[in-house]
Amino acid sequence: MMEIQELQNANRDHLSFQMIEIEHKPVYDFSSIHRHDYFEIILFENGGRGSQLIDFKEYPISEKSLYVVLPKQVHLMNRKKEENGIIIQFTKEFLQASLLPVQSDFIKILRKNPYTQLNLENFELLYNGFIQLKELYFSEGEYKMHQIRHLFAFVFFQILDIFPQKVESSKHDALVDRFIDLAESNFKQMRLVADYAKMLNVSMSKLNSELKAKTGKTPLQIIHELLVLEIKSMLLAEDLTHKEISYQLNFDNQSSYSRFVQKHLACKPSDLKEQLLNIHP
Repeated sequence: MMEIQELQNANRDHLSFQMIEIEHKPVYDFSSIHRHDYFEIILFENGGRGSQLIDFKEYPISEKSLYVVLPKQVHLMNRKKEENGIIIQFTKEFLQASLLPVQSDFIKILRKNPYTQLNLENFELLYNGFIQLKELYFSEGEYKMHQIRHLFAFVFFQILDIFPQKVESSKHDALVDRFIDLAESNFKQMRLVADYAKMLNVSMSKLNSELKAKTGKTPLQIIHELLVLEIKSMLLAEDLTHKEISYQLNFDNQSSYSRFVQKHLACKPSDLKEQLLNIHP
């Protein structure tokens, strides 16, 4: 499915930046769904019949296309041999060192654009930047990593500018953004909307009304969506048992976990993995 040639791990900066080339080579079985703790920006020159799975949503690998995978997202690349391109991998620490300061909107824009079909002009613009980064990555020089960080920042902002979906920020959005940030960090331990309202120093009714108006979802629905995605991820990407998942997600007991799965995924925990594998074999 995917053939990747890793380009000199010794070249990796201590802040973790890496270039990987996807090449025209025989199919290699890269069939396990996985999660990693770094960002990937993937630029495909040629497309075909392959696909990418990002947080359980499938996107085609098309000609002149761009993909973004964030830390902790579920990922599976099902590449056919005619498809090739370049991957940039980097950690949050590298991003912070390169952009100074990293605005939260940058990450939100990345999250909103997991797949972008590029026109010829935008593809050539990004492809030239990726090639320059790759050449610099393999060069030698005392200030090489400083140069990479500057060039990476330039390419990164070109990518943000090309993305079709932008993030519109306003004072009205601040509460929504703060809740989502808190929920993503605490949903494994905190389930009660009242606890989030207290942390945000607002009433539950205000939190509910603003979330509903801006996202179309209640705070509890967002918390439950995060739990559902995490259960799927832990089951497939980490191959944990339901007992282990229930414990790590702090359910009161196995029965409450089972009721949650049945309510939100419409099946028994014992059947969930098989159903997921039928969808994402």
